[in-house]
Amino acid sequence: MASVALREIAEQLGGELIGDGARRIDRIGSLDNATPSTITFLANPRLRAHLAVSRAGCVIVAEAERAAATARGATLVTADPYAYYARLTRWWVARMLPHVEASVHPSAVIAATARIAPDASIGPLAVIEAGATIGAGAMIGAHCVVGADAQIGTATRLAARVTLHAGCTIGARCIVHSGAVIGSDGFGFAPVDGRWEKIEQLGAVRIGDDVEIGANTCIDRGALDDTLIGDGVKLDNQIQIGHNVHIGAHTAMAGCVGVAGSAVIGAHCT
Repeated sequence: MASVALREIAEQLGGELIGDGARRIDRIGSLDNATPSTITFLANPRLRAHLAVSRAGCVIVAEAERAAATARGATLVTADPYAYYARLTRWWVARMLPHVEASVHPSAVIAATARIAPDASIGPLAVIEAGATIGAGAMIGAHCVVGADAQIGTATRLAARVTLHAGCTIGARCIVHSGAVIGSDGFGFAPVDGRWEKIEQLGAVRIGDDVEIGANTCIDRGALDDTLIGDGVKLDNQIQIGHNVHIGAHTAMAGCVGVAGSAVIGAHCT
């Protein structure tokens, strides 16, 4: 990673820079393991004692920590250091990632009726079935399967080995990690004379914008109506979302959660 001047970080992300704006930074790190070329942050007051002994080239702090931070060196003062750190990581990665040209790998299998935006990218051995739509700037990783009539929104990224089943939709700017399965059958069976009769799952999955879905997470399609995932929802790895579940906007769930079919979860829940 090429280094960057502190001045450039402040110009791009804001905050009040105190100290040497020409100092070069080549990594983002923790308070404890920082070096003079590291930028770090202090968001938890319980870690205040680590500030004075940190070797970091710059520390991102709130107004309350201004004096203590500037006493040890270069400082970026901001209203919310943790949010600033989040924005910094995204900006950092955007600088680091190579530019990906829009392309369709020769090994991809794409149905003649699929609609692929000219600037979308389709990876090796991906399968795009009939009637599927891939939006502008979307990236479909290697070995992904996008089912018939499924829709993927603008700038959404599917990592390798994601399956989006037929008729399901994902909005714009979503991230889906490897192994996720969206739109598999819900667990629906009718007991008949001591055996189980399968109930075909006739709904789909509809996912809003700015959603992130972790590795090996499964979201079942609805039995009759659709399973709904609101805008900005964040799902960790290995989560099971049952059929007909509704999850409100900007709710977040940590790993290994299981949500039973037809459960309704509101917005901004954790």
